[in-house]
Amino acid sequence: MHTLKRNSIPSILSLLELFPAVILLGARQVGKSTEVKQILPNAHYFDLEKDSDYTRINNDPELLFKEENGTFIFDEAQRLPKLFYAIRVEIDQHRKQNGRFLITGSSSPELLKNIAETLAGRCVIIEVNGFSWNEALERPQSKFYQLLKTKDCDSYKKLIPHIKYNELLELCLYGSYPELYLRRDNELFVDKWRESYIQTYIERDIRSLFPNLNFDTFKRFVKMSCFATGEIINYSNFSRSLDVSQPTIKNYFAILEGTFIWRNLPSYDKNLKKRVIKMPKGYLKDTGLINHFLKISSIDDLKSHPQYGHIWESFITEQVIKGIKENLIQCDFFHYRTSNHSEIDLILEGKFGIIPIEIKASSATHKKQLRTMEIFIKENNCAYGIVINNGDKIFKLSEKIIQIPAIFL
Repeated sequence: MHTLKRNSIPSILSLLELFPAVILLGARQVGKSTEVKQILPNAHYFDLEKDSDYTRINNDPELLFKEENGTFIFDEAQRLPKLFYAIRVEIDQHRKQNGRFLITGSSSPELLKNIAETLAGRCVIIEVNGFSWNEALERPQSKFYQLLKTKDCDSYKKLIPHIKYNELLELCLYGSYPELYLRRDNELFVDKWRESYIQTYIERDIRSLFPNLNFDTFKRFVKMSCFATGEIINYSNFSRSLDVSQPTIKNYFAILEGTFIWRNLPSYDKNLKKRVIKMPKGYLKDTGLINHFLKISSIDDLKSHPQYGHIWESFITEQVIKGIKENLIQCDFFHYRTSNHSEIDLILEGKFGIIPIEIKASSATHKKQLRTMEIFIKENNCAYGIVINNGDKIFKLSEKIIQIPAIFL
């Protein structure tokens, strides 16, 4: 078990002061169990994938709260739906006591249904992902995410770089799963870990959640999804390749997203002056898994691969979204593409307004590449836009567009 501190711990502690229960949802192996033990080290801990813990609670969950006092951690709680009803009763009997329950789950439609039906108004849900860059490298988190709330793009000029370009490439290559990243020097371990992870994900998790699924087809779909990373999702292409219906493909994507393997970015279609493509764009959250499927095993392979631009875009996008969520900044995420193929990679919309972000794998961005963003800023009355590239300095590219190299994130 690693002991690296996660960015979200202060935010989760603050939420425990406000709510009786905090629920952490995320894919397997992203570090949820380690994090909850760091947050509440003296809590009663129950791992519901452990037979003894499962049996004790399953026999009589309400009896547990009569026998034990204090705070509780329930790990992988999706395995025992009736636990949520017992937690609700316990919360309602002690409604003024906050911070008693820290619950984790590896997502399932049934889990979210149980939360909605039993703990609505009594809990808050937090998404947990793999390592952010600063967590992996044990460095302070960039102030970039707090500066997003300002309407003055000049404020970004006081940022300092916390990471080197070569370190970013290594993070992109290996991905963000904590155990794998921390043991990345062992090539055999990396390969076997990823193979085991994918097999366990499909053969155990997906099979238990969706027993009527065609698993051979779904396996092929998961492998194909890496080629759709960073692109508009074309359901018909998947449908033809896998010889299934488009509704089936949409269901497959919903499963990937619901199990926190895939992130969907809906289209930003609020611009009435343009005809926009309304289909979503998405990507596998972990670039290490993408590289595994694409047989990319080195930084040189990564930089020379035809999919490198899309992989890098997904890598940067996920880092930005992680940082925003870790800081509890209320924000919605979109992509933008018009019918004439003008596009912006990421649109942020929150109380701070609308911020368009363009992501480039190159070290320099030319004036002609800013045209779409300049039009978008004007039509949507944005305070400014951001270009994230692989340069080494922060400076304005135009009056309302600022370059922020990835090493400052």
